[in-house]
Amino acid sequence: MGKNLNQLQIPAPVAGLLANLTRVQTDPAADFERSVPPRWTPTATDLPEDTTEEWLQRVAGVSTELADRSADVRALLTAYSQAVADPRPELSMLAKWQRVSPSALRHRYNEQHVQSVRELLKPEPLIDIVLEPFIAVVDSDFKGISPELDEQLSLRARMRSIVSEEFVALFGENAPKQMGFVRNPADERITRPIDDLSGFMSTALKRREPELLPVFDAWHRRFEARPIKPEDVKAKATRVRRSGA
Repeated sequence: MGKNLNQLQIPAPVAGLLANLTRVQTDPAADFERSVPPRWTPTATDLPEDTTEEWLQRVAGVSTELADRSADVRALLTAYSQAVADPRPELSMLAKWQRVSPSALRHRYNEQHVQSVRELLKPEPLIDIVLEPFIAVVDSDFKGISPELDEQLSLRARMRSIVSEEFVALFGENAPKQMGFVRNPADERITRPIDDLSGFMSTALKRREPELLPVFDAWHRRFEARPIKPEDVKAKATRVRRSGA
């Protein structure tokens, strides 16, 4: 199995993003020859020490994060493996690890996920196009994958900081709470595609760092020109019901 994986030569950007998204640990003692499903446990839950109401809320948050990330990991790896990889990995084993039939793998992703993988493999991928079809992928999940992505992340972080400063300057320190936001809307988990900040971003950059405006405008044009958009794909579930075993 190790030799086969080496022969696949999984592209570094795909392997890097999958590694960053993976927050579970599989049990290597699982016996696949007898069709025993792999076991997994969270590796980091960050729960309070006591058992107060906050503990219950944090448990709910952990379960949601794990569910969302697992859906993203499965969509990313299956779109790459089935639609992009050449040669393909052994799909029957990928299906077995996911406790589904090989035919069910196609329901793990849609054409936007395929577009995302192909964008990730470009020399200078646009982060917004890569993360758009996923549930939980955010800027920080791209750290350390490549120098090109790290440079783009640095610019995105600066742009988000400028928008945050402008937001507070215009509406006040308590604006997020007063306007019903959990955090400042420039936060990477609130506004994942930075393009969603386009109108306010353009205004903030003009006022504070106009030299960054052409960069953002170029990203916006490229994002708008992407061939496949959410409305172009039929929504398909990325969480497939486990088969009874």
